[in-house]
Amino acid sequence: KAHLEGEHRKRERFAESCDMAQGSGFMFVPTGTSAAGVAVGGLSGRARLSSCQTALGGGVGLARLPRVAGSEARGSTTRRQRRADVSMIGGIKLPFFGGGDQAAKAPLKLNAGFSFLAHPEKQTGEDAFFIEGSTVGVFDGVGGAAVNGVDPRLYSQNLALLTMRNVQEYGPNAAVKSLIDAASANTMVGASTACVLGVDPSGRMNGINLGDSGVRIVRNGKLQWRTKEQQHFFNCPYQLGSDSTDSVQMGQNVNQRVRIGDWIIMATDGLFDNVFDRDIVALVTSMDDADPTAVAEALGELAVEHARDPAYTSPFAEMAAKAGESHTGGKLDDVTVIAIKVVDDENTEELSLISVLEEVEAALENEGSVA
Repeated sequence: KAHLEGEHRKRERFAESCDMAQGSGFMFVPTGTSAAGVAVGGLSGRARLSSCQTALGGGVGLARLPRVAGSEARGSTTRRQRRADVSMIGGIKLPFFGGGDQAAKAPLKLNAGFSFLAHPEKQTGEDAFFIEGSTVGVFDGVGGAAVNGVDPRLYSQNLALLTMRNVQEYGPNAAVKSLIDAASANTMVGASTACVLGVDPSGRMNGINLGDSGVRIVRNGKLQWRTKEQQHFFNCPYQLGSDSTDSVQMGQNVNQRVRIGDWIIMATDGLFDNVFDRDIVALVTSMDDADPTAVAEALGELAVEHARDPAYTSPFAEMAAKAGESHTGGKLDDVTVIAIKVVDDENTEELSLISVLEEVEAALENEGSVA
């Protein structure tokens, strides 16, 4: 009996804690789970759990949820009314906090700019990219295909074109599926790395990176997050292709949240082989108020400057040394940069474009690879 009374009191204290948490924007959820699909003040979402505390004889995590409109008016609602407004998660009763409609937030948009600088010896280059609203992608064609008489632009540019068309059909939340289906449908001979991502209006960013292209998120003058290079061995990145056993599913998942004011830098290895992350962050931060196209162009020009400098100790040179290879200076290559500022300006016009050259698109249509 004493044990049962103790458990009953624990549950009373827990319910009281939930009541007190209403005005703070916190809620309790079972440890090891997430608050997926829990309506809070008219919103549903997923909250990452922070450090856990023990309650009800089991693990209970404390997750931060958005403050809801009307929460300051808690005193006007009786405890009986608040207790009646509950749901169940993991066998624990949880209150639906808030008593009014959530104040509408302006959807986030991507203000994007781009820069493409071809390898000086390749004229049009082998990179490809697309921007389709809030979904973007970059693709680095593998130049080794040219040794066998294959135009290495065909595979990467067709992959970009097919992926973009899938995004137009599937929507911005299906960037990974768009790439998977595009890779399956690409009949061109060749190979390419691939990096795609989409951002929904709430700021959730999802995508995937396969190979040595990548993404950097810059927030408040600091590197918030970055992808990691994927290589079988030095200078041999993971790649999709007609003779490759690599698949999209082998890539690194991109699953982040971005905020207003964040910069997203997506680029091929022509940038990252020649410009250190610290220098990318410094340049982006110094141009925080600039147009994204100006930021992309400045990053591209810095990469080319370093690539042409035989005395510069580049990221590529450092990676070569770690692999036991000898290399000095930068590395000449195609440089594709997409610079994106996350904004909530409803007047921002999102882009819809692709880098496929007219002669390449004509060749693809002649091959029957694209409809």
